[in-house]
Amino acid sequence: MPQTVRADVDRLTPPAPADTALDELIPRLRSLGLGLVASQPGDHDVVVSPVSIAVAFAMAEAGAGEATSAEIVRAFGFPPPPALHEAMNSLTTALAGVTRPGRGDDGVGAVTLEVANAIWGQSGLDLGAPFLGTLAAHYGAGVATVDYAADPEAARQEINGWVAGVTRDRIPDLFPPRAIDAATVVALVNAVYLDAAWRTPFDKVRTRPRPFTLLDGSTVEVPTMHDPALATVASAAADGTSVVKLPYVGGDLSMVVLVPPRDVSLATFEAELTDTRLGAMIDRLTRALVDLTIPRWDIRSALDLAEPLGALGLRIPGGDLSGMAPGAFIGAAVHAADITVDEERTVAAAATGIAAGRAAMDPPPVLQIAVDRPFLFVVQHEPTRAPLFVGRVTHP
Repeated sequence: MPQTVRADVDRLTPPAPADTALDELIPRLRSLGLGLVASQPGDHDVVVSPVSIAVAFAMAEAGAGEATSAEIVRAFGFPPPPALHEAMNSLTTALAGVTRPGRGDDGVGAVTLEVANAIWGQSGLDLGAPFLGTLAAHYGAGVATVDYAADPEAARQEINGWVAGVTRDRIPDLFPPRAIDAATVVALVNAVYLDAAWRTPFDKVRTRPRPFTLLDGSTVEVPTMHDPALATVASAAADGTSVVKLPYVGGDLSMVVLVPPRDVSLATFEAELTDTRLGAMIDRLTRALVDLTIPRWDIRSALDLAEPLGALGLRIPGGDLSGMAPGAFIGAAVHAADITVDEERTVAAAATGIAAGRAAMDPPPVLQIAVDRPFLFVVQHEPTRAPLFVGRVTHP
């Protein structure tokens, strides 16, 4: 029978977000999301979850040696531990309070946000006590035991089954075949699931085909939603940049849509969009009625994080996770995410997996905003501004 190894430590009640390093962490999460989107081919739709990736690597940091801990902190721009883990505890606790029931038997207007962590270790492995203590105190997690050495495929299926359950089958195969092998000793996973209704749903009667300009300048007809008088916050800058916030029920979550000027390519817009500029754009939004047209979209992404994180100075495979188990290294890191946006709601999911192997492995005015050309989006937690999902849409 599988067992769970856990430190005899209760999860800490985090202090108020203002009393942690959370304010320092949020801009880094924005930067991570923007950087990962920009790292993918410019003609591909992409969606990632900076929160999921950051939480997974924060857990990995808890088991990292001194040099690899410094690499993780530097690559992600994390506050140094223990402030890192205190901030992550504060963030994930705040996100846990977003879920709210809907109205009536069918739950109309419900918001579900689940952020879950799980770790699987080799049966009989000598797990580091400080690592287990940090997992319990700041992430509410222990380590379930599996037998990678005897049956790595069964372990992979168990891990993927847990991810599928948390994400309601939207991420059914996080670790692809052979990503988990007999040399694996620990796998850390974070999963995020979101199902949120718009505060102001779009009227399906107004949805009709409208032209959308592609990257090459050609146009296609796509199903486009329309709200002629959306009460929200938005801006239409003099340079032609349009930004609009679409709130979800309850006000704790929103989607921020950013449309570049018509004479500026999306690649140029992305390259110039730093976390500081993004934050300033959001802070400058003002109350307005918006005549908004925006397409429905449904996109999925799967990323091997080795190359983009390697560019930030984090070696994968490589590093030192001996704080988890003797001789453990980062063997692989994978991420998958998807998002579906329609007239009623947004449903999205993401998961991040880190496989650790033995060292023997390879080391109001009325604004008119037409989202009719490639654009970026951010789904954020309003109280903390944490970016749950960041993406690009080029061909809805």
